[in-house]
Amino acid sequence: MPVTEKQKEFLLAKAREMCAENDADLLYLTLSGSTLYGTRIEGKSDLDARGLYLPKFASLALGNDQRSLRLTSGNTSEKNDPGDFDIDLWSLQYWLLKLLPSGDTGALDLLFSPSNAACTLYRNGILDEVFARPLKLIDTANGKTYAEYSMGQAKKYGIKGSHLGALKSVSAFLAESCPSPSPDERLADYLQPLVECCGDKRFCKIHDVHDRPGLYLCRKLHDGNTRMAEFKRRVEADMNRFGERAKEAEHNLGLDYKALSHALRALMQMEELLLTGCISFPLKGREELIAVKMGKIEWKEIENRLVAMMNHVETLQKKAPYAAIPDAKFAGSCVLSCYGLPIPRPSNSAFSGRKYDSRFDAGFDISAGTLKAIHEKLNTAERENDIRVLYCCESGSRGWNFASRDSDFDVRFIYVHSRDWYLSIALEEKPDVLDLGIEKTKEGELDINGWELRKTLKLLRKSNGPLIEWLSSPVVYHAMPSFLKEMNEFAEDYFNPLAVWHHYRGMMERSTARFEETSSIKGLFYMLRPLLCMKWIEDGNGSPPMRFDRVVEEIIRDNNVKQEIFNLIEIKKTGDENDKLNLSRELREYILTSRSEAVPLQAPNRKSIQPDLDKFFRNAFDSY
Repeated sequence: MPVTEKQKEFLLAKAREMCAENDADLLYLTLSGSTLYGTRIEGKSDLDARGLYLPKFASLALGNDQRSLRLTSGNTSEKNDPGDFDIDLWSLQYWLLKLLPSGDTGALDLLFSPSNAACTLYRNGILDEVFARPLKLIDTANGKTYAEYSMGQAKKYGIKGSHLGALKSVSAFLAESCPSPSPDERLADYLQPLVECCGDKRFCKIHDVHDRPGLYLCRKLHDGNTRMAEFKRRVEADMNRFGERAKEAEHNLGLDYKALSHALRALMQMEELLLTGCISFPLKGREELIAVKMGKIEWKEIENRLVAMMNHVETLQKKAPYAAIPDAKFAGSCVLSCYGLPIPRPSNSAFSGRKYDSRFDAGFDISAGTLKAIHEKLNTAERENDIRVLYCCESGSRGWNFASRDSDFDVRFIYVHSRDWYLSIALEEKPDVLDLGIEKTKEGELDINGWELRKTLKLLRKSNGPLIEWLSSPVVYHAMPSFLKEMNEFAEDYFNPLAVWHHYRGMMERSTARFEETSSIKGLFYMLRPLLCMKWIEDGNGSPPMRFDRVVEEIIRDNNVKQEIFNLIEIKKTGDENDKLNLSRELREYILTSRSEAVPLQAPNRKSIQPDLDKFFRNAFDSY
């Protein structure tokens, strides 16, 4: 039986109570553990929730803030029963600045947990930038595996890559190659074969003892002149002292299958992260994990699988396609922006060199129900059309940050078909747009449609204005980080200020007629936004940010006009789109003057060598 809506509401209410009692605001809450992974076993799994909160200024100033909060219905000294629940909350500061850089596995799970939308209980959009750029917050390049805690569980059973594993290998070699040593047989005669059988010089290697070759084995030195009978006795004693679990594992006795499933899960997650730049929940290998968890797989098979995965992950770490190093400045800016503090964001890129003022990062709230409805639509589209959604965002007034109470959700996505779909003589006749229709929710209508990848890349090559906005949207519902990163790099390489300027000019001219006819607040902003975006490009700032308040802050010099626009934004947010309004003389004059001053730009000097979109397109089949 799946988690019920009543249970979800209960967990959310409890999490909000925990925050209220500790002078903090809840930012995010998700079902975690086996529910998130997709390995939940009814009647055996308890209910876990994990989330983030923001301590209030007063709490910080008085030193009353805490780095974590916990609520459990079970006995803290014992394992939970199936009916128990746990709620663990971290402060945003502790999660971003301490846990993620240090390699905490639970923190990593939380970072990628939005991929399982059905588990999201609450999400404040102020975290969208965090969730959209996970590779700036974690470390996969400097030896941190995020799987070490789970690997410790597996190593208790003598798996290769541990002290017990080395003892186990040596013991097995002695049983086969030296079952009944004669009094004359010495350790020196077996040094090289012993090292080779172990295969790991961290635990077993030739080492001088008393100025002659001996053996280093699991933190002990053995003289090469030691009789083999004595050496066997020592190994057996060490095995008896430390290797009880290794012996039990040979007969599937005393195995903690849950711990072993965690070890395998962590390696699966690390493999996916290094190969794709993200972790998707529920996990693709959940059927195998459930089988391990239920004890349906023999220890030897589990051991072989873990060893193979360890070796693969170790190799990937050395040459990871999507290695990541924590960006402390980015993490710090995310924390500061949640408190509305200004953050300088310098850049040398014409495309990404956008000037931000985080005072206007007020956040974007979306209910768990609406978020779930969006993801269910995408999941259904993937199943019914044999596609993979690579990116999904908000493209309308909610992304521009001036949505009214009755604004709909303009959800846009990019998708790719399977290879066979493209291997067709009638490819040009196939549809390249997927419209998922309109669905009403409590917060507004969902208008969801997407573009096929081939069409998308052809438009990107032309520096398509709407597509560039999608890629910079502050409201991201789903993203393959590696895909989004490369697409933004392509958008920078192909950015054509003249083409994008004409896109905004066309929008302004169409919207001007609408505003003059209706005098509505919606008409005003649909005219004013493209007008200011044109000026942004004319000033040489590159591509305008999607957030309208950031454009206003940078472009408008008259403080009275600027403040009036910000006041109108707040009025629009709390009113209806067709509300009428009267503009001040200063704002009307600014609009008229700006429209008359707008001039076309010269076409840019394009790079002689363009990035290989064909290669990127072909790789999409294998990578995504």
